[in-house]
Amino acid sequence: MLRSFEQLRDTARSDLLIAADDEHAAVAGSGSYAMPWHWHDCLMFILPSQGTVELKHEGRREGAWLSQDRFAVVPPNQAHETRAAIGAHRHLAIYVTGATLSRLDREAGSLSEFHRRTRTTILVHRTSAVKALQALSLRNGQGAYGDGKVRQALTSALLVQCIAEVMAGEIAPAASRYEHGMALVEDLKHYLALHADEQVPLDALADRFGVSRRHVTRLFREGTGFSVGEFQLRIRLRTACELLTGTDLPVGEIAFRVGFESGAALAHAMRRAEGRSPSDIRKSLARSIKI
Repeated sequence: MLRSFEQLRDTARSDLLIAADDEHAAVAGSGSYAMPWHWHDCLMFILPSQGTVELKHEGRREGAWLSQDRFAVVPPNQAHETRAAIGAHRHLAIYVTGATLSRLDREAGSLSEFHRRTRTTILVHRTSAVKALQALSLRNGQGAYGDGKVRQALTSALLVQCIAEVMAGEIAPAASRYEHGMALVEDLKHYLALHADEQVPLDALADRFGVSRRHVTRLFREGTGFSVGEFQLRIRLRTACELLTGTDLPVGEIAFRVGFESGAALAHAMRRAEGRSPSDIRKSLARSIKI
């Protein structure tokens, strides 16, 4: 099935269309995303920002796993299939016309190396610059700030950065199923760190990330060496130590901020894990300052 640039741009759901003009379109994807075999008359960049996307194409029908540290470039008229892998996912797709590439070739310098590298589908390591621009583009798509011109400028900058990464960056291999699992673990760790002061049941994690409770438990232990509860306790205690040594907040207030019911509960957890109480930690800091 052929999908033209105009079809991709004009039929995209309004809540998923980040920005579009006559030369490129940026479209978000999430949830139970799946697109069966098809091809475009334009170039496509696909960049996961959460979870993993499986990409099959004419040169790799068994599937390549795109995790968050790499993006793919699919040339025009190459048949491919994409779908969300196991677990919650989010991605950004940028569709680019040949006219855009010709204009950039004239205005920004030769794209001969880019064209050479993208004769077939390739995977490229995603740098911090690409991640930052992608995060801004997706946040904009959620209506956090900015108008259409701002969104257009952000996605244009992301497009140019991706092209630069293709020309100068390192071509990446497909992520393995193990790496896919570790990408999910990183998402779990980030979520738990953000919600360390809350009780996060395993069932809630399983629902949020689209995997079974058993899979969350096994994968997290395999990736970190800790259970979900042990990891969250370590985050809480680490944050409590930082507050004890960096502020003069009362122990009870610190306990509340990191998710303990009382100062006594925090002290009990610290003695078990650290062999020291909150007051011991503060005293050791005071002694080191005097020395």
